[in-house]
Amino acid sequence: MKTTQISYPKPDAVGPPQELPTPPTPSTLPALKLVAGVTPEAKRIHHLRDGAVVLYRRSRSQVWEVRYKLEDRRWHLSTTGYRELAYALKAAGTIYDRARFKEELGLPQRTAGFGAVAALCLKQLDAEIEQGLRPMTNRDYQRAIRKYLIPHFGKYNLTSIDNNLVREFELWRNQQIGHMPVASTLANHAAAYNRVIDLAVERGWLSANNLVPRLSRRGPKSTARPGFTAAEIEQLLAYMPEWVAAGGHRHTGRQMKLLLRDYVELLIHTGMRCGKESMNMCWQHIEWYREKQQRYLRIWVSGKTGGRWLIAKHRAAEALERLAERGLGMSLEAAIQEKSPKRVFTLDDGSQPYGLAGTFMRLLAAAGLGKDMSTGQQRTLYSIRHTYATMELLAGTDIHTLARQMGTSVTMLERHYSKLTATMAADRLA
Repeated sequence: MKTTQISYPKPDAVGPPQELPTPPTPSTLPALKLVAGVTPEAKRIHHLRDGAVVLYRRSRSQVWEVRYKLEDRRWHLSTTGYRELAYALKAAGTIYDRARFKEELGLPQRTAGFGAVAALCLKQLDAEIEQGLRPMTNRDYQRAIRKYLIPHFGKYNLTSIDNNLVREFELWRNQQIGHMPVASTLANHAAAYNRVIDLAVERGWLSANNLVPRLSRRGPKSTARPGFTAAEIEQLLAYMPEWVAAGGHRHTGRQMKLLLRDYVELLIHTGMRCGKESMNMCWQHIEWYREKQQRYLRIWVSGKTGGRWLIAKHRAAEALERLAERGLGMSLEAAIQEKSPKRVFTLDDGSQPYGLAGTFMRLLAAAGLGKDMSTGQQRTLYSIRHTYATMELLAGTDIHTLARQMGTSVTMLERHYSKLTATMAADRLA
């Protein structure tokens, strides 16, 4: 048998081993060409509906958002809720169509709860009070909002308020008060409610075309405040020195009597409001006003309707003289010149009493003037202001001048003292 022998080359004849060529790395240029001319911003922004709708995605968000313009030419913002572009494009179109539909029907694009709007309204009222704009009236609105409106309407959406809900509120409010509120109270609640609704319309949370139910202002008229006759005022002024001289069991009681006498005389001779308007008066708020070689006491007060100057009757100087002597240890002339920032109505230690209403009631009881004989109503400190207005109108004081003096409106005076208008013109009407 023939055999074949395989011969192997010698190692020195083979030579050094040849290195295999490495495969080329794939180039990144084709991938770059796929996105040539496209910026990251362009990938995140899409324009729809001839530019009226813009779909975009923020750099740190995966969810697409949309902004669109309506006939008001303002941008409105919303979120699609989608991360996928295809779904977001469809949602953006739906959002825009719904907004256009609401616009045609006069419906608000956004809405809010009554409680949230009422809280914002309270902040606005705080700002107005700080600026001195109708502080007492705005505080009345705040009390109505906090005590009645928010507890009942606070959990409801503005667009959910209907006639049935308003009726439920009125019944609930009457139960809380314990009786049918008088017309002035209803007017206050209605005005506070309107402030909240008007703010919602202003912010775009409620459409002006929506007929939101309003609160009723109809209620029983408030009874006239009890007052004093001219003779009773003179009786009271004559009795107070005797009442003060009788003293009291304690030092504070005697001080309260001294203070109340001067306080009542100032109210009688100025017509200012009892309470904050009068108790906040400082010595620097009093000055002499001269006109035609005659001087008058002029006092700056700030109360329910803001600040104003009022003219005190000449007899008011006697009470102010006693107050200056006790409070500052000087005469009225010196007190006016010094312009002290101290309060006028203070006790001997410089403090002010919590209130004078109780002491005044005891004074009236001792003088036999506690009740108005014509109405049987119990008189209060406010009866002095009512008496001042009545006596000035009967004396022929112009109603516009009296309104400025008392810090009220002509409409308010006419409403409460309309019966006096014919009496004032009796000489011309007879």
